[in-house]
Amino acid sequence: MSWVARFVRDLVARLPGGRQLNAELEQSRRQCDLARQRLDKSERQRQVLRRRLETRRQRTLAAQPDEAVLEQVLPLRHKAMLAANHDGRAARESEFAGRSASYRQALADPQAGLPTSAERVVIAGLTWWLPAQTGEPEGIAQRLAGKRRLPLREILETRELAVGRVMIDIGANVGTTSIPRALLGDFTCVYAIEPDPANYACLVWNIVSNGVRGLVLPDRTAIGDTNGEMTLRSMKSGTHHLVTRATDVSERERVTVPCLTLDAWVERMGIDLADVAFVKSDTQGWDARVLAGASRVLTQKHIAWQIEVSPKMLERSGRSMDEVYGLVERHFTHFIDLRAESGAHVRPTSELQEGLAYVGTADRPYTNVLLYCSA
Repeated sequence: MSWVARFVRDLVARLPGGRQLNAELEQSRRQCDLARQRLDKSERQRQVLRRRLETRRQRTLAAQPDEAVLEQVLPLRHKAMLAANHDGRAARESEFAGRSASYRQALADPQAGLPTSAERVVIAGLTWWLPAQTGEPEGIAQRLAGKRRLPLREILETRELAVGRVMIDIGANVGTTSIPRALLGDFTCVYAIEPDPANYACLVWNIVSNGVRGLVLPDRTAIGDTNGEMTLRSMKSGTHHLVTRATDVSERERVTVPCLTLDAWVERMGIDLADVAFVKSDTQGWDARVLAGASRVLTQKHIAWQIEVSPKMLERSGRSMDEVYGLVERHFTHFIDLRAESGAHVRPTSELQEGLAYVGTADRPYTNVLLYCSA
């Protein structure tokens, strides 16, 4: 304490009530010092927390898969695949063509079914034919021709579960998932199911022109909860969806397509479910119906699924989110929300309704969910 402070203290002490005032001042000083120490400690803790959060952020970024790596190696994998002799590839295609009338017909003249306005683009060393763009921002044509983008990040995000011998790609479109999956070695073969005639023609030609016959096996049908025929609303952008009533679609966009349950389709194609590791369903709201028609496939607990969840599109299909919750909780134990920005990475399916409560808003109209069973 300085001599000035001591002088002031002694002077105050000589005043009436001065000793009491000094005691109160000393107590106030100690409280201020204590508060200052607490603030300093709090600031140090905040700095430590900020450093830890930054370290965690950097580690998270470092651990995130980079789709640029796949884009760089894809042409090399493609070249190696073309030079290699894949055992059983030709026999696999021959057997599949014997079961798929649509593939047999397409192979007779693979270019015959291509839309006259089909566009050709080259991405990651692969040639892609796709329906012409019509200005729809969500169309496959816009995504490929406009952004020059394959869904490689989506492939990486599912790799915890999406590897094995056989994949079934429901709603394969023009093959932007099926073909890279096969070339990257994620699966021995991919069954690509696509109902839209224009998309299917592009899918077949993309398989043929990129030399992946026997690795990607395409069939033209819709998958749902009934066997027979359905009405498809087909748009030139490559987007399409099934409808419950044909009258809901203009005649220009209306296409009648064959439809099978997944159980019936697997049986028709002679697929051994023990070989299947992954099913991807991207059916523009028909996913609840796909699950409803897959009771036998769903008994195979080793098969992981990816489905799209959109309340608006589910309603359009005549199904509800509650039906999805019920089907998922009945057949799977855990889920991973691929678009979630917070919360646990893996959660039990009993928490699915809570976990997807945000879906259906303007910011998040849909999400993609991985589903699996633990041992």
